[in-house]
Amino acid sequence: QVTPGPASRKDALTTLADVAERLQRRLLPGAPPDVPGLDIAFTYRSASAGVLSGGDFVDYYARPPSGSLAFAIGDVAGKGVDAMATTFVTKFMLRGAVYGGHLSWPTHPGDALQELRNGLLEQQDFGWDTERFVTVLFGQLTPRTGILQLAAAGHPAPFVVREESVERPLLVTEAAIGVELDVALEPYPTEILRLAVGDLVVLFTDGLGELRDAEGRLFETCMAEELAGSHGERAADVVARLVAAGERFTARPPDDDLAVLCIGLTALTG
Repeated sequence: QVTPGPASRKDALTTLADVAERLQRRLLPGAPPDVPGLDIAFTYRSASAGVLSGGDFVDYYARPPSGSLAFAIGDVAGKGVDAMATTFVTKFMLRGAVYGGHLSWPTHPGDALQELRNGLLEQQDFGWDTERFVTVLFGQLTPRTGILQLAAAGHPAPFVVREESVERPLLVTEAAIGVELDVALEPYPTEILRLAVGDLVVLFTDGLGELRDAEGRLFETCMAEELAGSHGERAADVVARLVAAGERFTARPPDDDLAVLCIGLTALTG
């Protein structure tokens, strides 16, 4: 048996580091697609030092020339490398279901989550002897009509910023994927809303919503107030201002992965 010398070990470590970085970068949200009538912006931050991506993910799905956008935001329980591995499986299993499976386009959010759940529960990470679970929110927006469809598996409900109000849809959701292993679900409940020009949809993970101030209050309880008055603003400005408000609000440095996605309807294209 040949023992690798220092140079060989160094080369092996360099290769592993390169592979790890490439995989992490595949998990980071790509540039939003250019969809007429929509303004899209996001931010992502990993809580683990030296790790580019962790348990949160954001993804988009578009098939020109349909003009519709599907999107997802999710959060895998835990942090670091283990969470990152499950996030990788979750993100690309959902992407495969949308692009390569039998789902119709535009994708119905409830069907997409059912497909994801069925696939994930076949993985070794999910079982009676594990505590792994995933929260996911899947949406589909058609700027031709302003119709927004949303379905969630245990994920925080988004905010919809209208001209005169900030609403919180998704009164009916199902448990996070992996929590109820013996329950066979039909397609997840889907809520349908109609947006007007200037309306915004703001989605986030609990890395933002569960920030706490010195009195123990959750930032999620203050987000509607922070978003009030932002109707018609650029999505990137809304994301930046919301994250900055969370950083001012929290009493201690954030210790969880964070993702925020904002989609604004800038025009009805029909």
